[in-house]
Amino acid sequence: MTALEKYARLEGTGLWAGSREDQRREVVVCFGDATLVISDSRSEQVLSHWSLPAVERLNPGKRPALYSPDGDPGEVLEIDDALLIDALKELQSALKPERSFWQRLRRPILVTASMAVVLGGALIVPPALVEHTASVVPMAKRAEFAETFQRGLEQGGAQLCRSPYGDPALGVLQRALFQTPARIVVMRDLPADAPRVQHVMGRLFVIDARLLYEAESAEALGGAILLAAQRSAEEDPLHPLLRHAGVVATFRLLTSGELSDSVIRGYAAAIYRAELAIPEAEPLLERFARVELSTRPFTDNPYPLDPSLTALQASLREGDPMGSEPARLSLLSDGQWVSLLNICDS
Repeated sequence: MTALEKYARLEGTGLWAGSREDQRREVVVCFGDATLVISDSRSEQVLSHWSLPAVERLNPGKRPALYSPDGDPGEVLEIDDALLIDALKELQSALKPERSFWQRLRRPILVTASMAVVLGGALIVPPALVEHTASVVPMAKRAEFAETFQRGLEQGGAQLCRSPYGDPALGVLQRALFQTPARIVVMRDLPADAPRVQHVMGRLFVIDARLLYEAESAEALGGAILLAAQRSAEEDPLHPLLRHAGVVATFRLLTSGELSDSVIRGYAAAIYRAELAIPEAEPLLERFARVELSTRPFTDNPYPLDPSLTALQASLREGDPMGSEPARLSLLSDGQWVSLLNICDS
């Protein structure tokens, strides 16, 4: 009896999210023909198929176990059933020879093809190279890049703001705006023309301290953060870094998984000179709706909080998801808002 036949009828429950922004829902997990089948526990509708050889364990040795399909760290499956975890491990071991064979071939093919491309047409290939490289960089590596990026800003003269009461207020704001973990930091002495909020990568949001004094409320600040989040949803935040790094560094990241700290620090100095894209209004309004946040505090703030706001202001006002409904509870209490305003004073 093969491992697939042994576990053909095995199923269990887990928690699944299809993207970084989605809330995890209860699902039924079972095994298909060399696939992992994820179905809604209520409607029994199939939500996703994962190739078993491509399933990646995100936290080896820890419980509950977290998995994602190789190349898509945004989709996550959480399993706490020991039998299901062991079965998945055994099935992957049984299928490992086939995967290892292709893995041995993949790197020489990529090296050969990439070198031919770089030598034969550097002006045409980089966009495709950037796209492919970004698609295989896991979230853990992106978080490392984000930390290096932050250190690069500090080496350039910026200062990280922290305080005993301001840090918890940032945590409350993060949980109110995002269903998946994110890191929001406040920095002062950034370049004068820096965007007031920048989503870098690895779910790091850098807030210019000046935004705290320009925003009339936590809700206005929250709107600026959601706008930055939507901008990065429409273009992978890793793309600008790879374009800045160039073909050689991008190729090195693809083949070795490494990117030099000097490249990332240089990007930290250059990123604030890049022109910010204007996101689409409809998906941005959906973000406001998910957190039950009115667009009015953001659009009606006395100071413009984002250069994209001029083009989006009318659409955000007309499409306010709260309409004439009374505003939900404040994102922060008065005390938390004051603590956040004073985060750079300690």
